[in-house]
Amino acid sequence: MPAATPDAWKLESFLDSLIVELDRAQDTLSVKGVTRKLTYAVQDVAMDLFVFPRFEDGRLRFNVAKPGEEGASKISFSLGSITDRQIQESGNRPPIEDDIALDDVEDLPPEVKASLQQVGVRSARDVERLSERQVDVGKLVADKTDGTARVGYGDLAAIINKARRRQNAPRVAGLSLGRHDQKLAIAIEGENLAVAPVAGFPLAFINDRAVDVVEAGPGRLRLALDRDQLGAGDNMVRIALDPYAVVDFAVVGPEALQ
Repeated sequence: MPAATPDAWKLESFLDSLIVELDRAQDTLSVKGVTRKLTYAVQDVAMDLFVFPRFEDGRLRFNVAKPGEEGASKISFSLGSITDRQIQESGNRPPIEDDIALDDVEDLPPEVKASLQQVGVRSARDVERLSERQVDVGKLVADKTDGTARVGYGDLAAIINKARRRQNAPRVAGLSLGRHDQKLAIAIEGENLAVAPVAGFPLAFINDRAVDVVEAGPGRLRLALDRDQLGAGDNMVRIALDPYAVVDFAVVGPEALQ
């Protein structure tokens, strides 16, 4: 039997990796089933592993036997067949436009992302399902990472919303100056501006002084301000559209806009 090596693995880790790959294959077939019927099926797949089991620190670990090593134990796996109807009934629905895949969430720690994928969580929609069923996602992640990582629904929601906002980044296309009641008004035209109502947002500042947001929508914002808040030359405007998107730009004083 060979000496202990740092590449020893747990049976659970192997099964998690195998299941993740099988889930990916099932998701691929689920998408394919939208456009065409399955015309073939994989009947049975058998796999034999020759390993040296070890019991270390209260956990069972394995080293893969190298060619020529004797005394290894054999672990056998057999994967059965599945029909197209079973794929349609058990597989996830194909991705929808407003969903976001965990693979695209850059700020999610890799160990958290991997632990969620191991239990079939592949997208923001899957996270929402866990929340609806009150699954303890913090304990789930901690168990899968041997306690080295923890995350709650609040953390996940913030990270996912930030990634979703990054995919729908705001763009300012034009500015115009007008009036609102007895004040000046700056109209901002663009895309993906105030895309969703969030309490306390948007917030707007000109030269670090707060101004009123009197209209807010995905394609248009309007700010109302006193005339003395716009000085000669460039005036710095900052608008926090929501907790995840801030736009900065400069406008010239009113005498230049008229």
